[in-house]
Amino acid sequence: MNKIFLPILLGLLLNVLPLHSQDIYMPAEYRKALVKDTRSLDGKPGTAYWQNYSDYYIEADVNSNTKEISGKEKIIYHNKSPHDLSKLVIRLYQDFLKPGKSRDWEGDPKYFGEGTVIKKLTINGLDIDTDSKDVTRPGTNMVINLSKSTLKAGMDNVVDIEWSFRIPEEFPRMGMYDSTSYMIAYWYPQISVFDDIEGWDMIDYNGVVEFYNDFSNFDVRIKTDRPNMIVWSTGLLQNPEEVFSDGFLIKYRDAAAGNSKLEIDCSALNSSNQITRNNGSSVWHYKAESVPDFVFSMSDHYFWQMKRIEAADNNFVLLSTAFRPNALSLKFDVYKIAEEAIKYLATTMPGVPFPYPSMTVFNGEGGMEFPMMVNDGDDGVWESLIYLTSHEISHTYFPFMTGINERKYAWMDEGFAVFLPMEFQIKMDRFGPDNKERDPEKADQREYFVKSFNHYSGTFNDVPMLTPSNLLKSIPYRFNAYGKSEIVFEILKDMLGEDLFKKSLQEFIARWSGKHPMPYDFFFTFNDVSKKDLNWFWTRWFMQSGTADLSISAAVVTSDKMEIKVTNKGGMPVPIAVTLTFEDGSESYHKTTAEVWKDASEYRFTVEVKKKVKSIKLGNGYIPDVNPEDNGL
Repeated sequence: MNKIFLPILLGLLLNVLPLHSQDIYMPAEYRKALVKDTRSLDGKPGTAYWQNYSDYYIEADVNSNTKEISGKEKIIYHNKSPHDLSKLVIRLYQDFLKPGKSRDWEGDPKYFGEGTVIKKLTINGLDIDTDSKDVTRPGTNMVINLSKSTLKAGMDNVVDIEWSFRIPEEFPRMGMYDSTSYMIAYWYPQISVFDDIEGWDMIDYNGVVEFYNDFSNFDVRIKTDRPNMIVWSTGLLQNPEEVFSDGFLIKYRDAAAGNSKLEIDCSALNSSNQITRNNGSSVWHYKAESVPDFVFSMSDHYFWQMKRIEAADNNFVLLSTAFRPNALSLKFDVYKIAEEAIKYLATTMPGVPFPYPSMTVFNGEGGMEFPMMVNDGDDGVWESLIYLTSHEISHTYFPFMTGINERKYAWMDEGFAVFLPMEFQIKMDRFGPDNKERDPEKADQREYFVKSFNHYSGTFNDVPMLTPSNLLKSIPYRFNAYGKSEIVFEILKDMLGEDLFKKSLQEFIARWSGKHPMPYDFFFTFNDVSKKDLNWFWTRWFMQSGTADLSISAAVVTSDKMEIKVTNKGGMPVPIAVTLTFEDGSESYHKTTAEVWKDASEYRFTVEVKKKVKSIKLGNGYIPDVNPEDNGL
């Protein structure tokens, strides 16, 4: 085809595409992907969809004296794209902690260090001078201009790199939590994502926006240097016989088979009953396939519990918890909470088998998710522990199984991790201790998020949900990513009905498991599976400004019937719930889904009133409304 004609044809196609998608707004990048057939209007990956991935072979040495990690890494980068790549982007997350780097929040100077020190780098056998003009690293990305050879389309490329960094102290998402306990994340040089939408992901890690990674394979060896130092990791341990002493090896294998539960207080071990061989100088070998990241944690004095559990029928998970021996979470049985959360996710919501063979809940600080591992704080409040543990484990489905771009669309990740375990958290709260270690305000997280919505909605902190997450900070980021998105998913579930909502969500996960869905893939999948035109809903909640504000504008009684008129003053579609209280104390409840607002700003309905009405109340604790002043008569 004539090269001059191609841009003209592309422009014509881009102009007509919105007409075939029921006039929903789509940015140019997505419309181009539709033309190239990497995406489709029914929400499925296009017939020309592709994605790249890597095989990582890493040897890491952890020095418990210098608190330094050094590594040798071979990466085989599979360029499955139709493009020759003239540059390579490698993420160096530890550069985030170099003084002078841009951060989304102030950091304690004790975090700071040299960042990632690159000792050697070769690409396809060619030595790369990291001090040359062809290599830049202003943020947390190292960009290498390949002046001598490009990464050819369809070819495999080999990157060899040697590096080191100092483990930061008490860093919220990873680091050193005491002198011999570490959560090691954001640690290895990682190839950035090159996708069909925007090419290379060049967004720096500044402390808030998190994951957008390729699905890669990992073969990792971690060397330790202390007795009784246990390594928990993404993936499965390949060499238990080389790291455990004979007596503990039997217990490990028994627990890994699901026959009994391993429970070891490593703080009580000594030279006479070591759990590790060779005085702790061991190499722990882990493997993981098709995962977006790899992390590990270590300690020589944590309380370790482990057993293989059955999450769903024939769906087995090797579950571990590793907590400080005096952790408050242990008396709440954090292991049981994690076990029940995994079973709930696999069988109930989303009702998709747990995709990973292992999960470890590690007691660090704050709260953070990684593939097959979460970092749990320990604040001693029952409701907080339930929420934190189940929320972080829920991330297994988003973004780790379904690899969304959380750096730009955090609501697809954090929002689902809030939404999925909500019923589980409410259910589990009933089994909590009856003492001061409770927080009634957090007993029903759904009401908690509705209150948060009512506080921020319609303010300067409220921006459309499709606003890229990397452009937001603080309250606007958290509001969109966590609170508003959870409420929208609840409204959508109510509108479709739980069965159809779950069917649509499960199909979205099935279509995009191990791939990179964008928001429109989510929108169009729900349209396709539900057989409904939901574009009005996506437009209102995700692309426009507005708020949830309903009011009762009229209530007229005729004979034994009452006509009630509800006005949508805020513009956003939310359910209608009306409670009529009669003079004899009895009540009548009437509810309608948000679908009534598809083409209207007012809704009228009629109810029977054979008794005298004392009051009318609009709304409930699960429906947001920023102005409850006009919700009653």
